[in-house]
Amino acid sequence: MPTRRALAIGLVAALACRPATPRATVALPPPIFTVTAREYAFDAPDTIPSGPTTIRLISRGREEHFVQLMRITSPHTLDEFRRTLTAPAPAPWVTTVGGVGTLEPGGTATTTVDLAPGFYAMLCDMEDPHGRPHFLDGMVRGLVVTPDRNGATMPAADAAVDLVDYAFVLASPLPPGDHRIEVRNRGRQDHMVLVWRLHPGKSAGDVVHWMTTPSDTGPAPVTLLGGTPDVPQGDSAQLVMRLDPGRYLLICLVDDVRDHKPHFVHGMFREITVGATS
Repeated sequence: MPTRRALAIGLVAALACRPATPRATVALPPPIFTVTAREYAFDAPDTIPSGPTTIRLISRGREEHFVQLMRITSPHTLDEFRRTLTAPAPAPWVTTVGGVGTLEPGGTATTTVDLAPGFYAMLCDMEDPHGRPHFLDGMVRGLVVTPDRNGATMPAADAAVDLVDYAFVLASPLPPGDHRIEVRNRGRQDHMVLVWRLHPGKSAGDVVHWMTTPSDTGPAPVTLLGGTPDVPQGDSAQLVMRLDPGRYLLICLVDDVRDHKPHFVHGMFREITVGATS
């Protein structure tokens, strides 16, 4: 008759021979990388791991700000990048990778991008009341994205907008509520999508007039809610935002590669309605 010790040894051996039960893979959400903008600097970490990353821009200044991420190819440096900012053409060793679009003072907006390892610059080229770009006053900051992956996966989007030359293509209307919108550049050059809420009684035409008429010093016909700045051809980013019922304008301000006029001059703006507006 087997002893208790023999039975115990046999049970341990049997359990050891059983195939391991595979563990369910848990999708980790992208970590949040918070950038605070003020006059005239960014407050942010110097180093983050690579992988899907949610960029949260908080505007703490008295002026409008945004953050554009630019990947700088080694061995070029941040000082070299600064010297290119007033050049007539972008440096071939700099690549745009998205960011968070222009915000009103006090605003917050969020996007998610998949960041590859490398060295980046954070940039704001909004102009101060005298027409001087913010980057000339210090709104350029370096960021190291390390090879260590953060383990996150890109979340599933509930809507999509395609950027083409020169239009915004939506598969279906956007209902009110919280959204994660996949922004895909299907064009032949860089594009962006900024989201502006139209003020009551204002239209896309009023915004274009306001943008193209320097003598129009009246109040803005829109509230700036963010968006995603320059997305390279064939790339994508996710725009994370809450849309209340109302009328909005999608607009692209990227300069055209041929005539250097902003894309909205070529018709790249679109008015959309979210839910009931009454």
